[in-house]
Amino acid sequence: MTARGFVNLRDVGGLPLVGGGVTAHGVLYRGDAPYPGDSVLPALESWPPSTIIDLRGDTERDRFAYGWPTGTVVHHMPLFDSAAPGARPVDLQSLYTRMLHYNETRVGEILARVVEPDGAVLLHCTAGKDRTGVLVAVLLLAAGVEPDAVVDDYVRSEEALFDLMDRWLEVGVRTRNSPPLAEQFLRAPADAIAPIVEQLTAAPGGPAQWMLDHGANPDHLDTWRARIHRVAVPFTGSPEGQKS
Repeated sequence: MTARGFVNLRDVGGLPLVGGGVTAHGVLYRGDAPYPGDSVLPALESWPPSTIIDLRGDTERDRFAYGWPTGTVVHHMPLFDSAAPGARPVDLQSLYTRMLHYNETRVGEILARVVEPDGAVLLHCTAGKDRTGVLVAVLLLAAGVEPDAVVDDYVRSEEALFDLMDRWLEVGVRTRNSPPLAEQFLRAPADAIAPIVEQLTAAPGGPAQWMLDHGANPDHLDTWRARIHRVAVPFTGSPEGQKS
């Protein structure tokens, strides 16, 4: 049996910050879902993560339950079931806007989980593109990451989507007889996430104030910014370590 593992996993370290500097490695990972039988360990700075934030709905999660090792804390926090692969087709801009407003009151709860551990946090859904993409964009912008870098990070997911389709066939998420996925689930274009980035950067007081206005704890926000801004030794692992 072919060894398998994540295909759309990466560390968001190294992204440029407004005013200078870059985000720290080993703080926040974003990715697709793990599956029972995965055997390829990601070449990331710290693995396994200290905390998992699983954004999938109950059906997605329960069908392919993954056993994380002792010591890793898992928080199941469904974000927006309508963004699950195979859901009713809708253009990505509309989907992301609905997702942001539907869940805006949960940003404080999710931020609280992000800042809990000293080690790395993995935030993931099924594909690591839509629900993960919107939430990671919010977190990065609130931390002061350059807006263009947030868009570029989102677009990187498109490189993995065909490999992701193969992975879903291998683990049984989909079969050769499954209905074709809507095109939206096979794309990660800049113009899908750009309106979200623009909306948050244009909010009164900027993205950080937007989070505070929607329930984020100021101390949690300060902790998050301090963690992601900390000075860190650059990770020198294989660049290909972001795709296993």
